[in-house]
Amino acid sequence: MKIIFLSFSDHLGGASMAAYSIFKSIKKKNSFFLTVYSKFKDTHEIFNIFNKIYTNILRIIEKIIILLLSKKKNHQSLNIFDTNIYKKIKRINPDIINLHWINRSMISLKELNKITSKVIVSLHDMWFLNSTEHYSETKKYKNNFLENYCWREKKKFIYKKNTFFIAHNKWMQNQFIKTFPKLKNKIYLSKYYPINCKLFKPRNKTLLRKKFKLPENKIIILYSAQDITDKRKGYIYYKKILNKLSKNKKLFFLSLGNSNLKIDNYENYRHYDYLTNKKSAELYSLSDIYLCTSLIDNLPLTILEALSSGNLVVSFDSGGASEVLKQRGYIFKKKELQKLINFLDNIKESQIQKKSILSRKFSLKNFNQSKTRSYYIKIFNQIEKKQI
Repeated sequence: MKIIFLSFSDHLGGASMAAYSIFKSIKKKNSFFLTVYSKFKDTHEIFNIFNKIYTNILRIIEKIIILLLSKKKNHQSLNIFDTNIYKKIKRINPDIINLHWINRSMISLKELNKITSKVIVSLHDMWFLNSTEHYSETKKYKNNFLENYCWREKKKFIYKKNTFFIAHNKWMQNQFIKTFPKLKNKIYLSKYYPINCKLFKPRNKTLLRKKFKLPENKIIILYSAQDITDKRKGYIYYKKILNKLSKNKKLFFLSLGNSNLKIDNYENYRHYDYLTNKKSAELYSLSDIYLCTSLIDNLPLTILEALSSGNLVVSFDSGGASEVLKQRGYIFKKKELQKLINFLDNIKESQIQKKSILSRKFSLKNFNQSKTRSYYIKIFNQIEKKQI
């Protein structure tokens, strides 16, 4: 079986990292990872397909079109420009193409409709469930002719006999079935994502806190996002929590991620703009609690990494978070912000230690590569046998 894994990148953002982890977990002799962005991983399976200048121009044009024609505020992708990636795929002639995050003008919807191989879409966000938006809590597909066009072309691809889907949590699976009830037999469930549990693991907190010059005897609460200014990640709520608990002497807050925000100078707070993957893992390990304030999400890798690191995870009820945090973490509704603040204000060390053990145990059982491999190989084999 010859398989192509197609993703914008192998390292930029949670979806890309998840895509590469899945590829790595089931890598075969005849499997290829194609990406348009310059590769980060030093592996021969990843190809740089296009000239960066060309794709960057397309992205700029797409952004301008969205600004001029769309009133929506959520992150959007159009995928209306041909990039000839279809020809590259055709030359390889795969049995199966596994699509991951394919936006930012990587491939057009028309090109997707030209593909004759069996296509399996791994759903990392809600883009295939909307006209142009990556996340949306409402179904508004026909706001203008551009969104009309995108939704029409997308539905052609989704309803093709050779197109199938994989969800990584029941929440996303249910969202897909609600949107396309007639296609409930074309979506498969592969629970969660593979995490490097040898990298994200419990370590000696005292030594790490000395290394980072952080308080040794306080409860450390970590918040992270690739882009902290992304409103969907709920930074505004994190800041409210920080402001309310800034005088709590037993708590210390950390945040990690790209940010151009002016952050108030709280005594019990420190921000890191960027850390290597290894140092990020150390930051999880030295923390006690991981706080996720995402307003709408699929299944953040940060939650899985935090669980694997032995953190107690506290999260808003978003996407698949409740599925992995059941009995291991704590879930709050967005409207329960004050309740969440009170919970953190009165958290006990004994609560953290108990949940930490459960988090690590659950991670080792569910986030390993062999688990993902078994799910994906089973799905690939089932779909390969289908008569189209």
